[in-house]
Amino acid sequence: MWKETMKKLLLLDADVIIDLHTLSLFEKTSKAYDIYITKEVFDEADHFKKDGVKKGINIRDKVTIVESVDVESLAKVNKEAREARLSIDPGESTSIAYINQTKEEISFCSCDKAAIKLISYMELETRSISLEKVLRDTGYSKKNLYPRHYENIFKACIKEGKALRIQFKKLV
Repeated sequence: MWKETMKKLLLLDADVIIDLHTLSLFEKTSKAYDIYITKEVFDEADHFKKDGVKKGINIRDKVTIVESVDVESLAKVNKEAREARLSIDPGESTSIAYINQTKEEISFCSCDKAAIKLISYMELETRSISLEKVLRDTGYSKKNLYPRHYENIFKACIKEGKALRIQFKKLV
C-alpha cells in the first residue's frame, strides 16, 4: 500500500534563513520541510554574506509566504512583548502572531533570544524548535553551527521566558 508522507511545516525567522544560506544548508532544509515565512521576514531576509561577499537571497519559489496575520494576534504579540520587556522586530512579531492564530501544526524556528523568550512567555514553546534540532532532523550532524543555533541555548531562552512569565504576568 502506497502512503504519502507529508513534510513537517516550518515557519522561519529572517536570522535562520540568512544563517542557512551562509552555511549552504537552505536547500537541504527546504527539501525536508515545507517552509513558511511571513511577508516581513521575506523582506528582511534579502541577502547574506559569505567569505566577505554580499549575496542575494531568492527563495520565493521555495517557500510559502504568509501575506498577513490577524490584527488581533499581532496586537496580542506586541502587548505581551511590552509586558515582558522584550524588543521584537516586525518579522518576529508577525511570525509569532501567525503561530498564535493558526491551527496548522507548524513549528517556529528563530535564533533570536528575545523572540524565543516571548514564545515561552506566551506559552507557545511547544510550537517552536531550535535550528540545531531542525538540522538534525534533516540528517545534518556537522559541528559548524553558531552557538545561537544550539538546542541548549534555545532551552535556556525557553526557561528564561517562563521565568519572565512568573515575574510579570498577573497570575490569577
